[in-house]
Amino acid sequence: MQPYFYSVSEFIAMGTHGVFVWSCWAITVGMMLIFIWYSRKQRQNLIKQLTIQQARQAQRSATVNQPPIL
Repeated sequence: MQPYFYSVSEFIAMGTHGVFVWSCWAITVGMMLIFIWYSRKQRQNLIKQLTIQQARQAQRSATVNQPPIL
């Protein structure tokens, strides 16, 4: 069994396809990082909205359960 690439520079160049392979790889990794960042941002916004909604519901139930002022 012989290795296809004998040096790191040959591996990076990949014959004449290195530009296409590495640019596709970089775009894929970049998109994955953007997706992770976007998902985390959406999660933070959802938690913030749920916290606000829960506070409003707690405030409404506190005002409903108060005895009437005489």
